Amino acid sequence: MKILSLMLSLLIGVSLGQEVIKAHIGAVRDVDLAGKFFVTCGDDGYIRVWNLRGKKILEIKSHPGQVLSVAINRRGFIASSGDDRTIKIWRLPFGKLVRTLRGHQEYVRALAFSRFGDKLASGDDMWEIRVWDSTEWRLLRRLKGHTGWIYSVAFSPKGDIFASASKDATVRIWHMDGRSKVLKGHKDYVYDLSFSPDGRRLVSVGNDGYVIVWDVAGGKMVKRFKAHEGAVYTVHYSPRGDMIATGGFDGTVKLWSTRNWRVLAILKGHKGIVTRLRFSPNGRRLVSGDDRGWVIIWNVR
Repeated sequence: MKILSLMLSLLIGVSLGQEVIKAHIGAVRDVDLAGKFFVTCGDDGYIRVWNLRGKKILEIKSHPGQVLSVAINRRGFIASSGDDRTIKIWRLPFGKLVRTLRGHQEYVRALAFSRFGDKLASGDDMWEIRVWDSTEWRLLRRLKGHTGWIYSVAFSPKGDIFASASKDATVRIWHMDGRSKVLKGHKDYVYDLSFSPDGRRLVSVGNDGYVIVWDVAGGKMVKRFKAHEGAVYTVHYSPRGDMIATGGFDGTVKLWSTRNWRVLAILKGHKGIVTRLRFSPNGRRLVSGDDRGWVIIWNVR
């Protein structure tokens, strides 16, 4: 009944925006959540930590130029990367810099911690992915296979594999020994992806405006549907696995049922392109950022 009520209310234009905050000067490039906090990064060179009521907890001038990606883990570390080709590791609660990881030869656009925070994956514009041990912050593996920029990386909840999305219009599923499986179905750049909570499904979105649902074990396409007018820049599975959220060029956020892949709700409030969105760990909030520096915290449960 809650989902039905949500669908009916939002499709007639009622907003569930809980809080709207000006997070950055310039675009919000990435958003990640852990526990009761979320972290954002942007064109202004800052990463900022917020609670789910929209109160700023911490800000760090992290890179001299754009901060292109950020990731937070449950062990209290934040990783940030940018156009300076470095990855910086910060320790909460005070934002102390504990390590700078070097080696990427181009912009680092993608970061993701594994579920338990013991590994960090990073992807760059030279088509290389690196996997790091995030307890000792040492390089474990360098992976090549894509033939375009790496826009997003995501670990399976099981932690044994991860996926990457690329400008080369493909998705790859990687094993820790370096083996990979190529998933083809998008007609243009692939910008973002997300695993289902059980790790059996993977969703990806891209410049073609479509969502593709993949069977992880078989590497086969399960479903493909048009999600937005124009590019879809971001997608995320809810923690319960009953919904995905998408956002893109048209400035809307959409919620989709994973039972029948029909739209449940259209959330309107952003005045620009939706660049990134993520559900909170309990699934009650959805945080989305746009290219004008604004973040909206939506109450979706």
